[in-house]
Amino acid sequence: MDGRMLAAVAAALISAGAWAWSSPQASAALPVQVFTPSADAVVGAGAPTPHALAVRAAPRSRAYLRFRVGDVRGGVASTSLRLRVLGPGRALLQVRAVSNRLWSERTLGPRNAPRLGRVLAHGWARSGWVTFDLGDAVNGPGVFQLALVAARGQVSVASRESPWKPRLRLGIAPLLLAAGDIGSCNTDGDDSTGLLLEGVPATIAALGDLAYPRGTAEQFADCYDPSWGPYRSRTRPAAGNHDFATPGAAPYFAYWGSLAGLAGAGYYSYELGSWHVVVLNSNCRFVSCSPGSPQETWLRDDLARNRAACTLAYFHHPLFSSTRGTATLAVQPLWQDLYDAGADVVLNGHAHNYQRFAPQSPKGAADPDRGIREFVVGTGGNSHHAVGPPIANQESTNDTVFGVLRLMLLERGYEWRFVPQRGAFFADSGSGACH
Repeated sequence: MDGRMLAAVAAALISAGAWAWSSPQASAALPVQVFTPSADAVVGAGAPTPHALAVRAAPRSRAYLRFRVGDVRGGVASTSLRLRVLGPGRALLQVRAVSNRLWSERTLGPRNAPRLGRVLAHGWARSGWVTFDLGDAVNGPGVFQLALVAARGQVSVASRESPWKPRLRLGIAPLLLAAGDIGSCNTDGDDSTGLLLEGVPATIAALGDLAYPRGTAEQFADCYDPSWGPYRSRTRPAAGNHDFATPGAAPYFAYWGSLAGLAGAGYYSYELGSWHVVVLNSNCRFVSCSPGSPQETWLRDDLARNRAACTLAYFHHPLFSSTRGTATLAVQPLWQDLYDAGADVVLNGHAHNYQRFAPQSPKGAADPDRGIREFVVGTGGNSHHAVGPPIANQESTNDTVFGVLRLMLLERGYEWRFVPQRGAFFADSGSGACH
């Protein structure tokens, strides 16, 4: 093949979006977990070669790889396959999904080989290391199987018995699971949402009104702790109005200790991956939200010191909500500070439903460039409120399903997905970029 033809092939592959050496910019700096094959084998012509997998277009032979992915420490933001090509030769190599049929290295053959599925990536491979970007092919623990197929040419790929084992590389992003309006001894909704936290390697944002009806010590022990309490050590709470129904929210601060910030104040911040996370107290009757108040002054100072690429804030009362009696104008000074500092996402509860808004200003004007996206996630299990007639910038709502919001926090953006209680079918998902 001459140079002009080779260049044309390369251009076509790049335009197809699956060139072997590409990788998502948003995930480039994320921590990586690496898995090597638990099994590999070749199907096709030719005798097996020790420590190598022969992949040929003619006479045809293809290789199968099996990975067992476990103990993933966050959300899988990117997946790539790294292979060592041995010796001379080159091939236009395809990495393909295969059916879930399990196989044995000793007995795998043309008759029982898993059926080939879609092409996940392709590119020219020659002597040395080559990396294929597999996009979102892996989303969590489990068995993951691939086939290597040569569309042209032939190569030998180092096997799992060699010093240069194939490597499945997962870019891992922090996860945040969020919901408010949770613990009641009169319903089992919090039990349903508590099950969604089990086994997920995530920080948990509890968005207030955690123990109904008055946030007493007994209600924290009996109505919150059995369902969400097992995850207390990785929960970062915000206080709600029902938590403040007992004077000074004393049981709330006693239950959470240092996890809730300074007792009586309840605002604090922390870092999560490349994100700065701010937790505020929207019980403005008890802890002022007014300009110049200790909380608002602290917020401005905290945001001024922040050098993170992305910022998320959460507190109980929403500024925007279509549910009657839940929109809370008193938090507007806090919103204004967040907006002025370029914050990206705000999470709230208080309205016992799910609402998602397009990025907007503190005055409710659509602002796709600098606006904050608000999620109301009062779906922790206590009860449901009617969403009400739609309001400006509202994009998605549900008032019949309990669940949690799953946020994957990327280097320069985020992906969201509402995870409903088991057996329910409401879905909402998408992605956004940081300012």
